[in-house]
Amino acid sequence: MKAPWELLELRVQYYEQLIKAMLESIGVPLDKLKFVKGTDFQLSKEYTLDVYRLSSVMTEHDAKKAGAEVVKQVEYPLLSGLLYPGLQALDEEYLKVDAQFGGVDQRKIFTLAEKV
Repeated sequence: MKAPWELLELRVQYYEQLIKAMLESIGVPLDKLKFVKGTDFQLSKEYTLDVYRLSSVMTEHDAKKAGAEVVKQVEYPLLSGLLYPGLQALDEEYLKVDAQFGGVDQRKIFTLAEKV
């Protein structure tokens, strides 16, 4: 995790303000802009059941491969590193997005999302 749990809400607020300021600076109207936090849907019963469904079709190999560039590779990795790629793919579904923007390091996770 890039930020400790106790700093997550502050990080969310920071990014929201930063993104709004950038968009405003180039004249983008914000009236239709909506920010959604993962916890708005990730704590639901349906999401949890889908996590279990996903874990029954995604292999350890696929999870490691997808997260290789974004998850810290150590001798004794945390389970969260294996879950991360699948959860990101599942978030894409729950957000009902047509596309996802990310760096080159995310490409294997995007590929996994198409596969599962």
